[in-house]
Amino acid sequence: MTVSVNRYIKFCYALCLISAVLFSACSASKEKNEEAEEDNKTVSVKESVYFSEVMKKIYKTASEEQQNPMYSRFKDSTYLYWLNNQLILLNNSTKCNIFALNVLYKAGFKCPEVNTLTYDLMDTLKFNDVFPYIGSGNDNAIQEKIRPGDLIIWNGHVIIFESLKEISARLYAIAWWAGTRQEDNGDNIINNVIHGKYPLEGYFIVRRPMYAK
Repeated sequence: MTVSVNRYIKFCYALCLISAVLFSACSASKEKNEEAEEDNKTVSVKESVYFSEVMKKIYKTASEEQQNPMYSRFKDSTYLYWLNNQLILLNNSTKCNIFALNVLYKAGFKCPEVNTLTYDLMDTLKFNDVFPYIGSGNDNAIQEKIRPGDLIIWNGHVIIFESLKEISARLYAIAWWAGTRQEDNGDNIINNVIHGKYPLEGYFIVRRPMYAK
């Protein structure tokens, strides 16, 4: 009888010990999960603040640059701010790439050390030190990856992204770009630069500007 009682006591002790270990492990795991959640929240908040700053800087600069008559379709001479204000003659060529890079440079972001056409920006192996490649229109999750200030680039066109908008099941980017086909209206279209919606269709890639140090 005594032996049975001792065994029972030992069994209970062992059971309590195992329970304590398991509880401790679960508590530690829970704490780690809570810490990870807090870290994610912190990163999310920091990211939100960062892109809010990016948005304000880029959009303010884009709005100011929209007033510059050199982007007008009637002006052939254009200055490249990011290349020491180099003057080039375009002969009625598009200025969307120049407007985008001028805005980013003026807002304090990195730019390539060469004149860069949309064709060059479409090459995902180039310029990742200044405009990291984020993804393409073929990526099903690209809508979740695009952030304010990103460049959305087609072979022949580039816009500065602001936000997404869906109209009649069609997806648009609210953005800034030069070279619109619409006439100036003194409101959102000035000097052939528009702040408006652009359809997210066809093959495009997304690049993210980086602050210059």
